[in-house]
Amino acid sequence: MPSLVVTRQRRIAVLTLNRAEQGNRLTTALANEVAAALHDARDDAGVGACVLTGAGDVFCLGGDYRGAGPTDEGRHAYADSLLALDDAMARLRKPLVAAVNGNAHAGGFGLMAACDLAVAADDATFGLPEAAAGLFPFIALATVRDALPKKVLFDLIYRSRLMKAVETISLHLINEALPREHVLARAITLAEQASSHNPEIVALGRSLYYETRGARAPEAFQQARRALLDALAAMDRTTTSPRGDIP
Repeated sequence: MPSLVVTRQRRIAVLTLNRAEQGNRLTTALANEVAAALHDARDDAGVGACVLTGAGDVFCLGGDYRGAGPTDEGRHAYADSLLALDDAMARLRKPLVAAVNGNAHAGGFGLMAACDLAVAADDATFGLPEAAAGLFPFIALATVRDALPKKVLFDLIYRSRLMKAVETISLHLINEALPREHVLARAITLAEQASSHNPEIVALGRSLYYETRGARAPEAFQQARRALLDALAAMDRTTTSPRGDIP
């Protein structure tokens, strides 16, 4: 049985983590498979957006670090695969929506936070409980730190506390909470809406967001200027309408 299942719903690529009995935890191989699938989707003009979800009743309970084994080689490969996955998500150049069909804990929480939009099951729980298992959310921290206020972040980490959907919505970590059976369909609808715009313009804007994370204001403005000029040139290629009303 494949650990990742990729299907198409019209112009939407649906990537399903398929290790339900293991909580859809990310192994080295699975993280690399998801990264490869995202690269394929990025390069496929027939794909307008991607949806990431999990098999069964769980979205993802984190990384399968034990599967990396006790050797430095295995552990390095495991860490590198998670970084490659994050990089593939950032470089997708197309909308990425999480269909959080169940609990999103540890690395699964970071995976959800790394998506552009998220629809979640209203009975799902969310958090970073690694400390209770003797670890720390090292990789997830790189993503989640920008999505949460500092006090909330460390409250989740130190207390290994799990949030319910209502709190997660209030923190703007998910966009909507729905009964589990409606989550995937709604995520696909949002992905279709997000991909209905000019794909070249969306690619420029999405890439600008990720390229300017952590950048100082002067550098961010220069990158924004370049993206704007590229976008105007793209508009010239697709329309003959006047640009006088463009801000």
